[in-house]
Amino acid sequence: MKPKKHAFVPAVDGRLEDRIVLNGARGGIVVNLPGGGRSYVPKEAILTTRTYNNVLVNIHKAVVTFGNSQGTDASYTRLSRQVGAQLGRLPYARRDGLVDYVAESVQYYDRTEARVLYGDIRSTVVSYLSDKVLNGEAAIRKSSGHYFSDADIVGPRAAIFAPVSV
Repeated sequence: MKPKKHAFVPAVDGRLEDRIVLNGARGGIVVNLPGGGRSYVPKEAILTTRTYNNVLVNIHKAVVTFGNSQGTDASYTRLSRQVGAQLGRLPYARRDGLVDYVAESVQYYDRTEARVLYGDIRSTVVSYLSDKVLNGEAAIRKSSGHYFSDADIVGPRAAIFAPVSV
């Protein structure tokens, strides 16, 4: 008599696909627009303050490392890749061409201009996110238990801000 094989065999019944679609449909929020209108922002377009902070910190580290390098082609390639990976975490950044734009722009900076490069990248990110938030295409949500406060998002001179109602 042959021993019976005990193996997991997945059953495809369509229920998992239904759950994925339903979960994605409930994750967004409604934001108030500056002109008085309202807009629905899907879950994938909600950026948390924790992620925003992490993106900026990682870009800063990459730029500082580049500034301490010899400025070789490999240094530029590594910087472009690292900055692109971080910018890709922002809502719609790849689709809208922000990642490619910034990654291709780093070649115009010398390694001695690392401070200027970081300032330009940060101002580009702030401008991009401001446009997305103010048009109701994206939202920034304060992370729970994360007490990060950035002048870009919070404060009287904040460049990125939109009242959010859940």
